[in-house]
Amino acid sequence: MGNNAEARQNSFKGYPRGWFVVAFSDELKNGDVHTLNYFGKKYALYRGEDGVPRIMDAYCPHLGGSLARGKVNGDSLVCPFHAWSFGPDGKCNHIPYSARIPGKALVETTPCKEVNNIVFMWHDPAGGAPQFDVPVMPECEDDEWMPWVHAKLRVHTHPHELVENVVDVGHFSPVHRTQVEKFENEFTGHIAKQINSGVAYPIGGGVDKYHIEATYYGPGFQISRWDGFMEARLINANTMVDTGSMDLRFAVMLKKGKDARQTEAFQRGYVENMSKGFQEDIDIWMEKRYVENPVLCEGDGPFHKLRKWYAQFYA
Repeated sequence: MGNNAEARQNSFKGYPRGWFVVAFSDELKNGDVHTLNYFGKKYALYRGEDGVPRIMDAYCPHLGGSLARGKVNGDSLVCPFHAWSFGPDGKCNHIPYSARIPGKALVETTPCKEVNNIVFMWHDPAGGAPQFDVPVMPECEDDEWMPWVHAKLRVHTHPHELVENVVDVGHFSPVHRTQVEKFENEFTGHIAKQINSGVAYPIGGGVDKYHIEATYYGPGFQISRWDGFMEARLINANTMVDTGSMDLRFAVMLKKGKDARQTEAFQRGYVENMSKGFQEDIDIWMEKRYVENPVLCEGDGPFHKLRKWYAQFYA
């Protein structure tokens, strides 16, 4: 199998701890209810009439109806089966045919927050509270910047393949045709950073001399600040569906130019280039084997540091 799920279980067993992207804000309107299938479980994501997104387990404790097919009432989610209503704390707050609510009528909730016009969920297999935060991007509230243009791919591999790109300086030229002139890594706590300068050749043509600082905040998402032909902010995020597949979300925002239509066209082009670039990676991932103890050479990046950093989220 191309995903090497079994081979990787010795180092990264199960699911990691961290913040993970489950939607962009424009995908979740007031009153919307979505099904989330992540980390081997089913969740209900909804936005209350108060505008706040929330996540809870998908199944009603009454007779197992799917809350992900329910309806929003105020800040509560109502089961479609018998209309039991559950509030933001997961407790049942109304049963239409019973004055008494059973004490065990509650649903497990999951920490959820909306930052940078993105909806995140906290996942910890041990049930622990969030240990770090999602950094605020001031560009998301700045009228000088365009809103996110985003896309999503379902990829049948472990997200460690994606995260390992942080240190894999050697793959940029043969896989992406990028000339790297400067490449550094920094690891501090839950943060892993790549500082990278060089020359890129966009798939649509042209030359782009760039400088990028790409930073992971935990194992689930990376924010990049790109200075090149245009000033850009990028995000890529992985959320595990199961131990052998993930949803890969990616997005770009550009600083507005004098011509809005031209800026929008450039932004769509960036996303298309990101999609094609990820597909180049995916083509490699689908046919490669995970090597737990790789034979490295002097020009390779700090793979062992990256794997040690990544493993902390499985402890």
